[in-house]
Amino acid sequence: MRRLSLAILALLAPAAALAEVSLHRIETVPAQPRPGEPFQIKVTGSWPNTCPLQLLPVAISGANIDVAVRQGDVICGEAITPFSVSFDPSAAGGSGFPAERDYRVRFSVRDSAGNPTLLAFKLVGVDRIDSRTVQPEAGFWAPDTAGEFVSPNGGIGFMIERQGATLAVTTNTYELNGQPTWYLSAGAISGSAFHGDLLRSVGGQPLFGTYRGPQFVTPVGTLDIEFLSDSRATLWYAKASDGSILAPLEMTTISARRMNFALPDNGRALAGSWALTSTAHLSTVQTRDVRLTFAADRSSATEAVLVDTRQGFELRCSLDPLRRDGPPHMCILSSGGAEIGRFDNNALARLSGKRGSDAILMVRVGD
Repeated sequence: MRRLSLAILALLAPAAALAEVSLHRIETVPAQPRPGEPFQIKVTGSWPNTCPLQLLPVAISGANIDVAVRQGDVICGEAITPFSVSFDPSAAGGSGFPAERDYRVRFSVRDSAGNPTLLAFKLVGVDRIDSRTVQPEAGFWAPDTAGEFVSPNGGIGFMIERQGATLAVTTNTYELNGQPTWYLSAGAISGSAFHGDLLRSVGGQPLFGTYRGPQFVTPVGTLDIEFLSDSRATLWYAKASDGSILAPLEMTTISARRMNFALPDNGRALAGSWALTSTAHLSTVQTRDVRLTFAADRSSATEAVLVDTRQGFELRCSLDPLRRDGPPHMCILSSGGAEIGRFDNNALARLSGKRGSDAILMVRVGD
């Protein structure tokens, strides 16, 4: 466990200490873009010669922003040359750009025929100043078979932990030869987006057997995560295919969700004791103890109904038919027919939502 702690501390070191992870880096100016306020995309790296780089028009399609360069058709020297180029995506984005969302920025070099080679990727979050930072539920996560990017490998697992604004992610997987391997990433989470360097950890102390010496930890690439909610996410793993300057970027994209390995499905897991409260500084929400019982006679295949007959609360939750063992999609809490709040960002042990302009929570405190 001490070696895992040291590996996470290494990931939290300044980025310069891990500069060899990637030869091309994407950043934005300003560092934290805001909705409706234009920003620049800056790419830095090294080029294998002294040829000038021609910036190509920015292309935007939904959440994808593609920026690219082309090498100038002139006689060039063979010296490795640092470069820095900046793109303005506002013209391609149109009115209202940027929206409040996470953008997937891809940097490529194009050959004379226009064929792209992907060199860098970064998730860029555009958030309001008062946007709530996502709070991914700590614990086991697994590939989401109903997500945007379905992984064919059921053997991949994730452990996610958040402490304050720092997120740590462990990915448990296997090499092509069957060797089990850990990938570690840690860093700051901003809004719903995370970007961090990725370390590969192999070897170390077995559970049974004699000491084998220290494990080795090697920087291999980057990890970007877009949290769609506190219980669903998309992960982008990226690494250069080889050690050359213009090596194509290899990417693996996986949809993941908080794993339910023991709780009942179809909303029955919501039964138990919950604390209703608010995170707003000045809130009219009174902190209450809510004790929910699953009402099977009032529930259906698409909706779970739970009640607290002692206080007259009713919780109605719409169920995701493709994720019946997961957190509910939307819950409405009412009392005496009057709505108390709506919860649309839910995890296994926490429901998050709004009552008017107040941010409200229901946190599980007991079964």
